[in-house]
Amino acid sequence: MIGMLRWILSLRALAFFAYICFCVCVSGFALGSFAKIVRGYLAVDYDYQTEALMVAGQVIFQWLFMIKSSWSERKKYAVIALTVSMFGSMLLIPLLAYSSIFEISEIAAVGYFFGVVAILFLAHHKLIKSEKLSSILTLTWVIYRLLLLDYLIIPWQEHHG
Repeated sequence: MIGMLRWILSLRALAFFAYICFCVCVSGFALGSFAKIVRGYLAVDYDYQTEALMVAGQVIFQWLFMIKSSWSERKKYAVIALTVSMFGSMLLIPLLAYSSIFEISEIAAVGYFFGVVAILFLAHHKLIKSEKLSSILTLTWVIYRLLLLDYLIIPWQEHHG
């Protein structure tokens, strides 16, 4: 506990929290913009605040599975989760740029998004493995994302019924 308090007061903590803010801002902008394209599929009003809550929720959710892990491992995982989220947001930028010039269908955008998710799954798995963290974190990452989709997405029957 004292180690955690010392860390919070350090310059490293400032850099860590600045990185968190940067990742959340990039992700919030990109996913908030993407949400405008697929608005017809969303069950909620999605904006940068929604994304910030989802990213924070991801880290907290994952930390539940890291209860016996050290503070250092939990921080390491938080950086991985944030980096993967930001990477995914950056992969959405070409679609966002294209859609600012040309009209794109919602279904094409959703297809692109699922391609990005597949890449993120592989990136997450590779980073977890390279940092020697428990591979269960990739499974729980998928579970968390599926739970979010269940909350965020209008059921197919409602959308096309």
